[in-house]
Amino acid sequence: FVGLAMVESTAIYCLVISVILIFANPFWNYVLTH
Repeated sequence: FVGLAMVESTAIYCLVISVILIFANPFWNYVLTH
């Protein structure tokens, strides 16, 4: 159960990081170009 929880939490963490990067990239492009 501990291993499964670790894998699940790690997957959720990676998903959150990827979503943040996806939303942050256009924002940073807008900031750098303006």
